Amino acid sequence: MARALPATTEARLREVERLLLTGAPRSVVVAHAADHWGIAARSADRLLALARDRLRTDWAMDRRQLVAELLAQLATLQQEARARGDLAAALGCINATARLARVI
Repeated sequence: MARALPATTEARLREVERLLLTGAPRSVVVAHAADHWGIAARSADRLLALARDRLRTDWAMDRRQLVAELLAQLATLQQEARARGDLAAALGCINATARLARVI
């Protein structure tokens, strides 16, 4: 069988990443690859390895940077919760922020 074009491989790789991010196990990814792209388990495993490397790279950041990004997201969520009057969600954000910042 001929090799997939780089654009095709990239599209497949993004689809495998999406499946992984939704919690799909290897068996689901392999079945998806066979059903949609007609590729064997070995080729699907290569795509899985590449997708996992990309995901690892996305999360390979300094802990301080990760905490800063999470704190910023919690602040935004708290503001949105307050704006819609969801004080329970706002309080949840405050509590999560305090735990993340190790205040409590």
